[in-house]
Amino acid sequence: MSLKATVDKILKEKNRSLSWLAHGIGKTFDGLRLGLINESIKYKDIIMMANLLEVSPAFFFHTDAGNEHLVAEPKPEYGDLKANLKTCKDLITTLKDQVKDKERIISMLEEGR
Repeated sequence: MSLKATVDKILKEKNRSLSWLAHGIGKTFDGLRLGLINESIKYKDIIMMANLLEVSPAFFFHTDAGNEHLVAEPKPEYGDLKANLKTCKDLITTLKDQVKDKERIISMLEEGR
């Protein structure tokens, strides 16, 4: 099944139009239509289409006719681990700075005795 036919099928099931999809991903109707017909869609546009249509990006590339199910892409188990790690590193840096500040204050107080 061609990319355009796959997208048309999903749009029909979702009661949405190609114009709605084009607007949702920031493309013109004609630009999206030609991209689908020529199968020359950018990866980021496929991801945006999948998110709007609530299907897995891989769904656009299924070739066997028996796979007719709309499947939401599972969220990675550790998807936000990188963001959490960055937050932890920022927190550690802040705590180290606070310890240094307290050490400076203590040393200044000891010098004043």
